[in-house]
Amino acid sequence: MSLNIVDQGANNTISYAKGDTRLHGKITVRGSGNRIAIGPGAGAYNLQLNLGSNCKVLIADHCTLGALFIHATEKAEIVIGRETGVTRLVRLLLHEAGRIQIGAGCLLASDIDITVSDMHSIVDVESGKRLNSARDIVIEDRVWIGQRAMILKGSHIEAGSIVGAGSIVTGHVPPNSMAVGVPAKVIKNSVTWDHRLL
Repeated sequence: MSLNIVDQGANNTISYAKGDTRLHGKITVRGSGNRIAIGPGAGAYNLQLNLGSNCKVLIADHCTLGALFIHATEKAEIVIGRETGVTRLVRLLLHEAGRIQIGAGCLLASDIDITVSDMHSIVDVESGKRLNSARDIVIEDRVWIGQRAMILKGSHIEAGSIVGAGSIVTGHVPPNSMAVGVPAKVIKNSVTWDHRLL
């Protein structure tokens, strides 16, 4: 199996290393004006992109993406830095305009959701005004996110930090910190992590 592309719109740009046998999955583009760029050396056994219109997906070189699922409806931007790894299913969800940035050298475990919105409106009864607008997410370089974590709208996880398994991040995690729990709280500072079991 290779990368299957279904382009139902117009003026879409899709670029990737077409001879790379490590990139498998499906890109479905329903709208127009999208840009998708996947850098050389990137691989995935089940990459699924489902885009609307005017979205941008930029995946840098030498990423290992596992079963990455990206759903973006309109005016969304997803940026993934080089050598970032996804072990199994990770979902990046942009049901409305927004941006998800994941830095270089990050490690994302299985069953993680990263979403810029609540997917439904919360409305003030008296004013009729929506209360829960979408907000961007920033995950800086070398962040490790544990299994079944959720990274919710407006979150900013700074470089070198660790998010524990099953945690829900709703705000700011400072650099080189360990955050765990629901909602995630920093339990240790001045830490780093290593792929090896030292």
